[in-house]
Amino acid sequence: MILRIAGLGANLHKVIFGVAFSLLWARVMYAIWNQPSYLTFIWFYLGLGSMLLKWIFFEIIDRLRVKIKMKSVQKELEEADIRVQQSIAGSYQEESKGQETMLSPISMEEKMNRLEIEVSLLADMVGTAIQRSMESLQNKDITLANSTIQDEKDVDRKEFAIRNNCIEIIKTSLSRDKHLYKIVAILGIITELERIGDYAEGIARITLMIGNEPSMELPANILRMAAKGLTMLRGGIQSFIENDIEKAIHICKLDDEIDVMYDDTFRKLILFMVRDSSTITKATRLIWAAHNLERFADRVTNICEWVPFSVSGEMKDIGASKY
Repeated sequence: MILRIAGLGANLHKVIFGVAFSLLWARVMYAIWNQPSYLTFIWFYLGLGSMLLKWIFFEIIDRLRVKIKMKSVQKELEEADIRVQQSIAGSYQEESKGQETMLSPISMEEKMNRLEIEVSLLADMVGTAIQRSMESLQNKDITLANSTIQDEKDVDRKEFAIRNNCIEIIKTSLSRDKHLYKIVAILGIITELERIGDYAEGIARITLMIGNEPSMELPANILRMAAKGLTMLRGGIQSFIENDIEKAIHICKLDDEIDVMYDDTFRKLILFMVRDSSTITKATRLIWAAHNLERFADRVTNICEWVPFSVSGEMKDIGASKY
């Protein structure tokens, strides 16, 4: 009964128009025939009138309603998009202003030290994201995967704030070449860290794709790749903070171990697909996860390549990934 009333309310304009049209059409008919025959009544009033009413007038009304509604919806979407953009910009600006206030009254050395601390915090954030994404994949934890995806926004905000502080220092108080080298290196490093955060989000999304469906066992090398990558990340950031070029070179060499584990994982998962076609979808998703971890390690080697630049201002080939 409620649905019927709701339907009547939604089509009230048609009911009103239909009644008005029927009265007008009857007036037209009796203006032509004072006493029409039954067949004339059926053909002219009901047949022709109903056809015009249904196929022409109602069609016009429906199209007009759709156009009006589409304009209204489009306007609402545009306003919502503006609100979202303003909210994001406001969050970034607020965090940047807070950082700027923190930096303004202190010495240049302290500013640089705080920038290094912020880079370390960002590295911790993406490292935690990788750990949580792997845990969600291993345990098929959809809640943890969703949380990891949401936390990636914090990584973006942190990267934006650090970048803004670097630019502010360059504009206002840069006085020594070594500071310039360090800041340029930081701008490069936080870009790599932000991409690592994206890989963590990607692995979490793979967890959502798998969901609670029965899945094949997680290859052991995938877990080893994640653990080795996190070790590389911690070492790479430490080499940057300590200006330790030798340690950065050592970290880059560890990437070869990641590549070997990835190749082994890739071959095994392909063999699973060949032997059992029902595993194709599941195995492909795990290959995506392994690929994200391999790219994670590559990004760490790129971070290490910024270490000699931050010391001397010269880009040197220390074995960083070219991808």
